[in-house]
Amino acid sequence: MQTVCSKLITSLITLALSLGVAAMTACGGSPSAPKAEAASRAAPPATTQAEAPSSPAPSSPPSNPTPAPPSPAPPSQPPTFAQIQDMAGWSWCTAKRNGAPCASGRGNATSSLAPKQADPSLSGASAAFTLGGNTPYSNALWWKTLSTDTSPTHFTYDLNFMIDNPGAAQALEFDTNQAIGANRYTWGTECNYRGTGKWDIWNDETEQWEATSVPCPEVSANQWHHLTWQFERVGTQVHYISVTLDGKTSKVDAYRNYQTGVGGNGYDVALQLDGDFQQSPYKVWLDKVNLTAW
Repeated sequence: MQTVCSKLITSLITLALSLGVAAMTACGGSPSAPKAEAASRAAPPATTQAEAPSSPAPSSPPSNPTPAPPSPAPPSQPPTFAQIQDMAGWSWCTAKRNGAPCASGRGNATSSLAPKQADPSLSGASAAFTLGGNTPYSNALWWKTLSTDTSPTHFTYDLNFMIDNPGAAQALEFDTNQAIGANRYTWGTECNYRGTGKWDIWNDETEQWEATSVPCPEVSANQWHHLTWQFERVGTQVHYISVTLDGKTSKVDAYRNYQTGVGGNGYDVALQLDGDFQQSPYKVWLDKVNLTAW
């Protein structure tokens, strides 16, 4: 009887240890690798590079970060950079730049940038961006490098835009990018008119657009619309805090991992125009484009 009991106790202990190991593996084991899916478009170029970098392979999936404390209010002083649309030195690309994906899409769009437009304008110096061409779903991307400073962790991207034909745009994209050494933090946002009908955000790690729950309806034509995005950098992640369009603020509160293997230092702002299935031509004006960084 003692031998039977000893064997029974030994079996129970072995079973308990086995279950314990299984439970530990399920709760603390390594996460599965993400699917290497093709990106719908390339991430915006690195801030301090003249060429758009090649996209690295995805690493680990985004973790669930410890909720950050409430984001501090923007400084009361004037924007760090004001009237950005009127600055010289905007860079531009369409599908590819020097052989590397840039604005992606299905081909090369025709596009233009005309600064210092007195009409229409709020400040007396708007900038006009046009998109056209013969290849459907072709895009154009413009960006303006502002600083090589890597210390800011909070950004307010504030601008006014007007579009002559909202029905022609597949999507309008408004981005802020920050590069720190070999790492890049991209706050990519697009008002996806013809796709999700939502504000989409860019996942730098998986190189995919992801829809938020915030609607982004087609805006009225030939009228100024006021847009403000609030972003912050938290550890190795970007935090999309909120978006305000024409006075209505919507909470986004989404975290995404940064991208590694990209060189450069500093930050920029960007605009991308996306073509529809007919590559219908349209024009967008920007005015009072400001970025506050702290």
